[in-house]
Amino acid sequence: MAKQALQSKFVFWGKSILDDSTLSIHHLSLDRLKDFLESLQAFNSPGKLKNFRYDASEVTSHRDELNSLAEIKSLEELVVDLGSTASYLSTAEAVLPAGHEWTDKMRRARDEISAQIGDRAKRNSTAFRQQTQRKLADLKKAYLIVYLAMHAKARLGVNEDKRKAALTKDHRQEILKRLVTIDLMPRQQLIVFQEKLNKLQSCFALTEKEMEASPVCPHCNFKPGAEPPTAPAATTLDALDGDLDKLVENWTQTLLANLEDPTTKDNLSLLKPEPGKLVDGFIKKRTLPDDISQDFIHALQEVLSGLTKVSVKIAEQRDALLSGGSPATPAEMRKRFEEYLDQLTKGKEPGKVRIVLE
Repeated sequence: MAKQALQSKFVFWGKSILDDSTLSIHHLSLDRLKDFLESLQAFNSPGKLKNFRYDASEVTSHRDELNSLAEIKSLEELVVDLGSTASYLSTAEAVLPAGHEWTDKMRRARDEISAQIGDRAKRNSTAFRQQTQRKLADLKKAYLIVYLAMHAKARLGVNEDKRKAALTKDHRQEILKRLVTIDLMPRQQLIVFQEKLNKLQSCFALTEKEMEASPVCPHCNFKPGAEPPTAPAATTLDALDGDLDKLVENWTQTLLANLEDPTTKDNLSLLKPEPGKLVDGFIKKRTLPDDISQDFIHALQEVLSGLTKVSVKIAEQRDALLSGGSPATPAEMRKRFEEYLDQLTKGKEPGKVRIVLE
């Protein structure tokens, strides 16, 4: 069993405690001891013992080999006692973001302990084992505090999860989903809002006891180092609630501005009486109806059908403005922008074109 244990090389915190030379010496000692002990098996009765062929000096010459066996057993116990926590901390190091304060502290402790454990005299002392266990336990506890705080920041709790569910089915979002069928509406804004909302993860089942067993949340597999730094999930949820109000308000103003545009005003008179009342009521009240019916949507589509939507992506606009190099004079920048707009609206009636930023 000791020879099998030597095959593991007694790896602690990713490093072998024993060098190749020491391992080789231990292997030879165990082989000699094994041969000697096997030779004693024949003397299994008082009569046979009379023929015992070793003198006292030959027997005592194997004392160093027994010491070698004892040291291997001690190393096994040491690795068992300290190895699991050290392995936990190694995984924890990979979980946290690079350069985190806890990671630096853990590495310093690892270097110190690794140097001491390589010293035979130090590692065999009871005080070393107790002090090392305490250091590792303190590091693990500090990690628990750090991880749980990060987890609470990055994930929605019970109450926030309920708010997210409510926001997913919110009446304001239902309004936008209906309005987005109108070609003029900046649908990308709604898509971005929904993506941000969907990215918010909920996790409120994690306990400290579970963290004692594993350095990563078993429910959501949260790894701070693998996720981009963001605002607290609860803060983002609050912001999204406000963004939804702004979207409804901005889309309402966009509709009103285009319905009152001279280009589309003539189309209002072409609506049938009932749809016409719906649109007129919207223009007078300046607010969207509580119940956005399909008739109302059809009426808006009909009135605004003469307008031409031209979508502009921010990245494409930036590329166009930077074409020709940067920095640029105001005149150069203005010229680039006008050329970009001319390219977008080429072949279209300028008065009916509506630029929509996506």
